Amino acid sequence: MFFIKKAIFLFLILSIIGCASNNYIKVSSVDEITITIDTPADRYNLIFREYLKRNFNNKKSLKPQILLKANISFSSNETLSVSGTSVLKSTKASITYSLIDKNSKLLIKSGSINTFPALSSSSNSLYSNEKSIENIKERLSLSSAKKLYILTKMILRKEN
Repeated sequence: MFFIKKAIFLFLILSIIGCASNNYIKVSSVDEITITIDTPADRYNLIFREYLKRNFNNKKSLKPQILLKANISFSSNETLSVSGTSVLKSTKASITYSLIDKNSKLLIKSGSINTFPALSSSSNSLYSNEKSIENIKERLSLSSAKKLYILTKMILRKEN
């Protein structure tokens, strides 16, 4: 009985020490890469760039190593509601991007991303329709920035 109590006590001490010593954070080389973001100067591209900057969270002291050229554009179509009585606007975002190594000026990857359509409400007020479309474009910019951030991280991890 005494041996069992010692074994349980020893196991408890070893598990506490093992859990406490496993709190090391390993910084991957992808997190150390700084990225410069280049977008056109219209309203939604600036919003898109700011969302990307928030995601990448670059440190100012490091020299940029990768250039990300991105452009977001929107397309709207009219579609019928489920009941078929009102006309809704379906808005999709399309992002074209290219990753360029700043040191060697080589293209790492380029492509495009399309988002799922977002529906805007139908209203008799022109003001509310315009505000609805503006909010949809801002939400699509946010979700597109998240998608491009994840895709860029995956591409850079695959390269390293």
